[in-house]
Parts: sequence; structure tokens; C-alpha cells
Amino acid sequence: MALRFLQANLNHCARAQDLFTQSLAQWSIDLAVASEPYLVPDRNNWVGDLEDLVAIYAGGNPPIVSTRRGRGCVGVKVAGIVVVGVYFSPNRSLPEFEAYLDEVSAMVRWGRPLEVVVAGDLNAKSRAWGSSVSDSRGEALISWIAQHNLAPLNTGSTHTCVRMQGGSVVDITLASPALACRVQDWEVLTEVETLSDHRYIRFDILPSSAPPTSRNIAIPPEIGQMWSLRSLDRETAELAAIVGTWSHRMEDKCVDDGVQWVGGVLAHVSDCAMAKVRPSPRRSNRVYWWSDNLSQLRSACVLARRRYTRYRRRRPGWDESEERCLYTTYQEAKKTLR
Repeated sequence: MALRFLQANLNHCARAQDLFTQSLAQWSIDLAVASEPYLVPDRNNWVGDLEDLVAIYAGGNPPIVSTRRGRGCVGVKVAGIVVVGVYFSPNRSLPEFEAYLDEVSAMVRWGRPLEVVVAGDLNAKSRAWGSSVSDSRGEALISWIAQHNLAPLNTGSTHTCVRMQGGSVVDITLASPALACRVQDWEVLTEVETLSDHRYIRFDILPSSAPPTSRNIAIPPEIGQMWSLRSLDRETAELAAIVGTWSHRMEDKCVDDGVQWVGGVLAHVSDCAMAKVRPSPRRSNRVYWWSDNLSQLRSACVLARRRYTRYRRRRPGWDESEERCLYTTYQEAKKTLR
């Protein structure tokens, strides 16, 4: 079963962490890294670093096996992989960044020989992960990535951090090569309000020894009964199909009647030849305080931001006063949601 992964920077904002918590439930997230959390919850499925600069969330299935905490970095071993969450301030010097990478190196070595994911906001820019420019911190990180045989998972050049002054790609995801091959649907979520100036990053990690399979989720009522194809008895299925068609005649039957009859025969064959799949318990897709009103306010924020960002790209016809008006509307929508 694939592991669902979410990555974010919460800017030490309480309301941003509230939305993040709702997103974990809404999307049934298994693993998450939160840079600059407002706080690290005192729960066994949350682990923070020594300075509360970054935290890792593990949904509990599978459970955390072991943990290691550093300054600005934290690691967990879970589901046969190692997840290292990282954060480094943009206000610190290059020598401090290089010393910090040595501490992250110790975290990666602790995780080996397991496959490793390193995720977070390092405030380093490089074209290797979609930035339009490279800086000295990015060059240092490139050398560090090569030293530890890691690969950037970032695709495209969508900004992960967006401010009124502009955007940047500073939130990165790295993985060892074998694990990188199992990652799918890595994406910067541009249509989700976070109440932070950073966007969410989502992706899935596929199982190591099995082809992609569907997630073990509850069966929606509209789908109806399901059966396990692995338990199929082909001989029984063939006999059930023959018996099911003995007495049927299509004369004077409309198409809808024919469709209904075919569905009935297939259900009968499945009942005879396969075991039924029992629905698994549905995981709640919302935290207890979430409401439809909050969902509407979040959608309104997304709409206001979309209008603002699209207007900024207009050339010609751009007007500074109109841009400020749209930006003010977006800020008011965020304030209401908070």
C-alpha cells in the first residue's frame, strides 16, 4: 500500500497548523514533515527536533520504529524507510549552513542502510530543483547531495514559497535513488490555502516489492459490493455463468432491462466464485472542529488568491491600484479564515 506524504512550512502560525492538521485528516496522510511548526503536539505520532524548528508526523499505521533528534533536523524510521525533516533559517551564514549539513549527514548515516527521504525548507536555491537562480547555499547543498547519493524529487519550477515581492523554490524533497523510483505524483499544491506563504507539497511512496496497487480504503456506498479477485475459482465462475444465462431471453426487452439482468448475473457469478471484500473502517476525513463553513472560507481564500496571482501575470493592461485591491481582498479572506 502506498504511503501518502505531505510537506509544508507553517511559519510558526497557529492557524496554519490548524489547517495542516485538517489536511492530514482530509487526505489520509501517512507521513508528513512540517518546517517551522507553531508547536510540536505532545503525542506519540509527532516527533520534533531539539529546537522545535521542524517536526515529523506519522499516522500510526505503520508505527514509528525509532527516532533521532538534532538541531533543525529530526529523523524517524518507519515502514522500512527513514524520513529526515529539515529546516535552516535564511538569516544564518554560509559557514553555519555547512556546519548544519554535517549534522544532517549524521542523521542520514544513522538511517542507512535503509532508503532515505530528506524533506523541508533549507532556504537554498538551485536550478537543480527548479529555482530560476542558484546561490552559494544551493551550491553547497548540491555537493552535499552528491556526497550522500541523494536525488532531488522536485519537478518543474512552481514556486513553493510565494510573497507579494515574488516567489522562490526553497522547499525541497530529496531521496536515495531506489526510493526515488518509487515516488509518484510529486506536486506543489497551488490550489490549496495554507495560511502560510509556503505551499504544500504532496506525493506518494509506492511499496518496494509490489506493483502499484489501490489503497485499502473504505468502499463508498455508491460503488456497492466488491469481491477479491485473488480468490477467483475459474471453474465455478464458468458454471455459474452458464446457469445464470439458461432462462434468459432478450425478446421484447429494453436496454435498461438488459443492463440490469447482466449486472445481476455478474453479481451471482461473483458470489459463487469469489470471496466478498469486507469494507475497512473509514478514517475520518476531518478533525473534530472542522465545519462546512470553514471549508467554504478556505475555498474563498483560494479563489481570491487565484484572482490576485492571475492578475499579476497580466501584460499589458496591468494596473498597480487594481493589483493592490485584489491583494487586499485576498488578505481579508485569509484574516476571516484565521
